[in-house]
Amino acid sequence: MMRIVIVGAGEVGRHLGRSLQNEADLILIDPDARELASAEEGLDALTLVGDGTHRSVLRKAEVERADLFIAVTPDDSVNLVSAALARDLGATRAVARVDDPAFYESKRGFESGVLGIEASVCASRLVGVELLRMLAAVRARQVVACAAGRVQVASHVIGEDSPLLAGSRARATTWPEPIRAIVRAGQLRSSAEIEHAELGDVVLMACSPLGLLELLHELTPAAGVMRTTIVGGGDVGIQLAGLLGPRGLLDRLIESDRSRCWSLAEQLHGVQILHGDGTNIAFLREEHVGRVDALLAVTGSDEANLMTSLLARELGVDHVFALVHRPGYAGVYSHLGVSGTASPHETIARVIRGLMPRGTIVGRSSLSEIAVDLVELRPGVADVRVADLPLPPGAIPLVIAGRSIRAPKPRATLAADDVLVVALPGGRVGMLEKALRRKPIGGAA
Repeated sequence: MMRIVIVGAGEVGRHLGRSLQNEADLILIDPDARELASAEEGLDALTLVGDGTHRSVLRKAEVERADLFIAVTPDDSVNLVSAALARDLGATRAVARVDDPAFYESKRGFESGVLGIEASVCASRLVGVELLRMLAAVRARQVVACAAGRVQVASHVIGEDSPLLAGSRARATTWPEPIRAIVRAGQLRSSAEIEHAELGDVVLMACSPLGLLELLHELTPAAGVMRTTIVGGGDVGIQLAGLLGPRGLLDRLIESDRSRCWSLAEQLHGVQILHGDGTNIAFLREEHVGRVDALLAVTGSDEANLMTSLLARELGVDHVFALVHRPGYAGVYSHLGVSGTASPHETIARVIRGLMPRGTIVGRSSLSEIAVDLVELRPGVADVRVADLPLPPGAIPLVIAGRSIRAPKPRATLAADDVLVVALPGGRVGMLEKALRRKPIGGAA
């Protein structure tokens, strides 16, 4: 069985442990014996009292035997140091939680290769990516996050207002770069094979979360720009506002702390900042919040987010999404009519699950309404060409996600930790598994 070492027995560490305990032998490290005792109550794991930045403690946990090392204490520096030391001592893969956005060189919540660590992950940015996926789903048939959230794949039905239908039949459709597959009459086909778009075609598009939202807006001009209001100017709110605002997709940001409003105004040029209480229905009415298309409740309080969401629904907002800090509360929001929720704990767990060493196939999902399966392949060795992969008939590579997002051209080469997302006609995943057993990549499938 896989061996996983987790440093940090707080809420995030315990949640990770519960989600992974049936798949691996767990060792949980924390300097606080009381935290470990609390974690042991609902967790099948060995525990070790100690400092995760001390090599003696890591050696005692036998990190050299770890398939995966995860550092998720509340201290970014502790997480980076312990993960780097674990890799130096022989852990196969290491992941560090780093929540300070200033640490990252890109706007993504995921960065690989720093200090030899496979992945540094930012909870607030990963949650923001999940909320962007939900906004995109308003304009798409279905949206699936792939490659630890670095890319999203959406299915979208071409409507009468689509610019893809413009022009005469004498001129071939120019497909946007992210559109690499089309489902027509129930058949999955490459966009290179389809000369003209037709009403009712289902296009598959794969790109960055923000790029997907922008493309869906371009393909649905009759729906206009999605007017979105954000309630909460914390880490998640400011990052979402910084992405949506410059692209004209943000109506305003509401924050209850007056001094924080001044700080937000200095950082978010061109974004309307309102000082007010998102749980006050009179304020929301006065600001005509009911006229927006979508609302994101992302304060630091679950109670405030739930109240804001319910009031927004009462005022007529069609699409309401909320940040949920406590694991397991998402079902309550859904029962009360909230369109969707994003949890930092669950988002981190999902991303880390995608980073676990599982062989070549590291992720699977389904676009069930159109009978298409999505498979994520990680070669594990460098310089593998897309054309050399043993893909079954009908398979269509959609996107390569690594340190950058690239088109999966046949001659494109994959780095060891790149992820290739492939679309397969329903029922052919087994064929791919069999092909990988016959012709393994890097010696495992």
